[in-house]
Amino acid sequence: MNGVNVDEIDEESSSTGAEGQSVAPVRSVARAVDILMALGDGPGQLSEISSAALLSKATTYRILTTLKNKGMVLQASNGEYRLGPGCFHMMSGLIDLRAGFPFDADTDLKALRAATGETITVHVRAGLSRMCIEELPSPQPIRYTAGLGVATGIHIGSAGKVLLAFLPPDELEDVLRTVDLRPMTPSTITDLEVLRQELDSVRRRGTAYSAGERVVGAVGVSAPVFDDRGHVVAALSVLCPASRVNDDRRREFERLVARTGEDISKRIRTR
Repeated sequence: MNGVNVDEIDEESSSTGAEGQSVAPVRSVARAVDILMALGDGPGQLSEISSAALLSKATTYRILTTLKNKGMVLQASNGEYRLGPGCFHMMSGLIDLRAGFPFDADTDLKALRAATGETITVHVRAGLSRMCIEELPSPQPIRYTAGLGVATGIHIGSAGKVLLAFLPPDELEDVLRTVDLRPMTPSTITDLEVLRQELDSVRRRGTAYSAGERVVGAVGVSAPVFDDRGHVVAALSVLCPASRVNDDRRREFERLVARTGEDISKRIRTR
């Protein structure tokens, strides 16, 4: 089969280039991304992938062939396609922070830090853990930080609760069946039923709160960031010493972190 025609473009839409000029997107690249996103939901046959990506089977097959040649897709003996090692190479770059922060949110995070005066973090799920992939430390001399690149049990703290609470129900049950509710402090939730109740509360409120679950004397307030399919992709948090938080300040943190999470999610959806 012939490879993808990389000169093929969509004449009906455009974006702005680095110098302000109108730049038409490369249609074949956009289609390849659609196919990879479809495979991100699980392996599939050609017909399933073409349907999910809203492409013809012929076009889907041509692009899949090119993606196979580049190691981005693998094909099993039964014809089923799945993500290949090239995708995992890019994923590992995000996990170990070589590839940088994966969201266009620098301005949002700095504004949130300025509004709260506290440490701002972004965590993502990594299996049964959650990992800090971005951190803007508080400018105050006494502050609480999570540690860039540090992984903690997914059940611990406000960030973990957000990443769990907004998982699809089946996926959440899989995690809860296997997670080790090992405590880090006396305040860490170690009872599965208590954790379920807390996650229900997080879904209702839209934010999560924790006090002393990871570090005694520290509190966190977190909100979700969603992708264009409504999947939770990150937890945005405000972290600070417990001595600086009363009920009014907690409510203000909840309002600010929820609004910032919504702003980032909206930008992801409209890209």
